[in-house]
Amino acid sequence: GVTMKKSLFTIFLLFLSNTILAETYIMTKHEFKSKDSDYNSTVNQIRLGSTTKISDYTFYGEVGGGEKLPNGKSLGTGTSLTSYEFGIKKKIGKNFKFKIKWEGKDYDDSYLDHKFELKTYFTF
Repeated sequence: GVTMKKSLFTIFLLFLSNTILAETYIMTKHEFKSKDSDYNSTVNQIRLGSTTKISDYTFYGEVGGGEKLPNGKSLGTGTSLTSYEFGIKKKIGKNFKFKIKWEGKDYDDSYLDHKFELKTYFTF
């Protein structure tokens, strides 16, 4: 809801305010959704992001908007959404790194679709 959006936007502004080692960027994301072999929708997003490195940790945040288009709908006729992603990346030693993130899509007409994700990488 509105309180969640305000809280996430405040956190995002904190990322933007740290300009010492911060990098600001714009990103796009396009998801093509299917069930079994049937295509059913596309989700297009554009976000403003910022990364900040503190010690050996890289923190990032992204806030933006987009549209979910069911199969057969044209651009501009889908469901609007606000999108967020916040996370931490860390490399430990030469061979191991991890990434933790929370990502959400707040659809204007219905619900907040979100997830936590942990990725680990080990090279050899």
